[in-house]
Amino acid sequence: MTNALAAATIALESGIAVADVAARLAGAGAASPHRMAVTELPGGVTVIDDSYNANPESMRAALKALVALAAGGRRSIAVLGEMRELGEDALRQHDALGRLAVRLDVSRLVVVGDGARAMYTGALLEGSFGEEATFVSDIDEAQAWLREHGEPGDVVLLKSSHGSGLHLLADRVLATRDLGAAR
Repeated sequence: MTNALAAATIALESGIAVADVAARLAGAGAASPHRMAVTELPGGVTVIDDSYNANPESMRAALKALVALAAGGRRSIAVLGEMRELGEDALRQHDALGRLAVRLDVSRLVVVGDGARAMYTGALLEGSFGEEATFVSDIDEAQAWLREHGEPGDVVLLKSSHGSGLHLLADRVLATRDLGAAR
């Protein structure tokens, strides 16, 4: 979004007509897959696939986008994997994101993989209880969780660093067009 605004500003300042800028932006697609791609599935389920890359700032922004899209009574589900290449700050940053998910009132947090486990722990320490936060070891378990717990109208965010493999879960969900919510 920020890049589109910057491009539009430059185009307008260069004298290109507003209608031309609007037409070009309307026709623009994602430069690469798994980058905030929003897909509507049967049962009114919305999937936000942002599993290409992740860092603390982009994770915070994606969680806020999830909550905003789910506003109005829809359930928000954040399926989050590891943010890689954070070095010695990894544990603290993952913990902080689990806590943020609770503060933002994300309906369900599904943390995938040992590298992201601190998100789950952070959510528990921030006051998550019952089934609000779940830890699963891999994408197979995450897919099974989505199939078992998905409901019509859910808004689901899939977000991680590419190397954590969550993009493979996104591919599966989008290929089958099913979270189990359309039952």
